[in-house]
Amino acid sequence: MTSISLRGCSAVALLVFTAGCGTAKEGTAPRVSRVGPVPPPESVWLPAGRFEMGSPAGEPDRDVDEGPRTEVAFERFRMDVTPVTARAFAARREQVRAKDPQARWWTDAETPNGWLGRCNLDSERREHPVNCVDWRAARAYCELVGGALPTEAEWEYAVRASTTSTFWWGASFDAQHVVGSVSCGARGCLGGTAPVVQSGPRCNGWGLCDMAGNVWQWTATGYQERLGEDAPPDASGVPEKPVHRGGAWLNHIPSLFRSAHRGLAYPKNGLTGVGFRCVHRP
Repeated sequence: MTSISLRGCSAVALLVFTAGCGTAKEGTAPRVSRVGPVPPPESVWLPAGRFEMGSPAGEPDRDVDEGPRTEVAFERFRMDVTPVTARAFAARREQVRAKDPQARWWTDAETPNGWLGRCNLDSERREHPVNCVDWRAARAYCELVGGALPTEAEWEYAVRASTTSTFWWGASFDAQHVVGSVSCGARGCLGGTAPVVQSGPRCNGWGLCDMAGNVWQWTATGYQERLGEDAPPDASGVPEKPVHRGGAWLNHIPSLFRSAHRGLAYPKNGLTGVGFRCVHRP
């Protein structure tokens, strides 16, 4: 088993934090500091700890690239409670363009023919996750709000929330915990994304919501066939094949929502099922 230590900060208690406030106070309502036309997203402190990344050999529907299981240690860090919404991204899109002129995204009206569902930007679906954004746009947005895309290890640590089961909620798939097309039985039959939530059955034990389902989420990690290894980025710092995690509204196969499942985006097939959230490291 490989062992890795990754930096965050330190403490064990989970604290709710609203970006823009200087400190987080346990058990008090968050104070929102406005930056531009929308409030910054709420985030949660994740506790320091260690976990085994990947899936055990006997896990049903396990993929070979989910190993070898790798022990990873973290100091605490913050993660957005929800995926970034279309409203939040729209408020900063010009800043994103200025920060990375090569960043790409598509609006509702620009949804390419052949993509299932619709792109959420410039639609009435402002409180849905932003989708149809490429990796560069996601990275630029997170940097603009003082954060970063999570590494693949950070993402899995966060979705598991101290659990070791196949899914963050248990051993078997349960549709109430995800926005997906499993119940209707065909790829994309749900029709599209759902508004983000901040409580309820779609939120795990650490208060992170839609970690499985609604949209896949970009990570900062380049794909390698073995865990514990990271593909070197190109000269611009962009992974050739960035990993995304979590499953999406498009997916009807339960195993894609497993905590250890690793995904790769193929833009030619559409990005209506791909979004992101940010982490904030001290």
